[in-house]
Amino acid sequence: MFIIQPPHPLKSSHYIFWLMVHVTHVAGIIAGNGFSSMGKYLGIAPKANILGIKALDSQGSGDASDIIEAISYIIETKEKYNTKIINLSLGTPSNIPCQKDPLCKAVDAAVKAGLIVIAAAGNSGPTEGTILSPGISNSVITVGASDHMGTVDTSDDTIAPFSSRGPTFEGLMKPDIVAPGVNIKSLSNVDLDGYSSLSGTSMATPLVSGSAALLLNEFNLLTPQEVKNKVIDSCIDLKDTKENQGAGLLNLKLLFSDGTIDNTKDLEDIADIGFEINRKELLEDLILLLALLILYDYKK
Repeated sequence: MFIIQPPHPLKSSHYIFWLMVHVTHVAGIIAGNGFSSMGKYLGIAPKANILGIKALDSQGSGDASDIIEAISYIIETKEKYNTKIINLSLGTPSNIPCQKDPLCKAVDAAVKAGLIVIAAAGNSGPTEGTILSPGISNSVITVGASDHMGTVDTSDDTIAPFSSRGPTFEGLMKPDIVAPGVNIKSLSNVDLDGYSSLSGTSMATPLVSGSAALLLNEFNLLTPQEVKNKVIDSCIDLKDTKENQGAGLLNLKLLFSDGTIDNTKDLEDIADIGFEINRKELLEDLILLLALLILYDYKK
């Protein structure tokens, strides 16, 4: 199972753009601070800054040109906002070569500009050859979804049936990796103080984006290709085909060390480290909120 508490706290800010419809849920997966759950449901990188660009309507529909325009804006303003990562929990079917695909060309330009692009594989599985654009681009990190089966032990993890399978139209092996994408609990856009569970590669993708933000915090000079290489090299083999799992299930223990995972105890230790770090920050937030409430009552 994917451990959402990082082994190292995020010390500095990295901006992440995301373009999708379930923005609240995805934002919580990346950078939720666990305030409403007393630290139980934390994002991967709680201190990451997120700038949202609305490229789709309330139903999640829109034109590719709108997304391309948004990506162009991110490239143009990356120095102003210190943008490092683009999270694309979206996609569209494509049956043309990537070099002719408008979305592919847009994300390739972003990567060439120094941005790390992480894209959802799509939810058209288990049929093969169903990877969505721009996930078909070789320059992006394409994320499929795994099912943790409700356990911490990764030995029973499988590829989610809905997760799109490779290869791409041009025969490229995709997805690159998988991350948990079944019943992922994060912020609700309906209940302001609550959480909701959603499934999809749209949920798996921000898990990887948050991990990339943590990685940049530790090694801030990494290029997009170097980040992709490190992520791919930090996976657990789920004993499935490359077309289904890519390199396997991303694991933060491997991402931040050269060691190996021997058992679930190692995974639990990482979770405890992250929880202790963020529990202190949560307590500070609660104290501040209490002080503001007291001041408000006093002024009344």
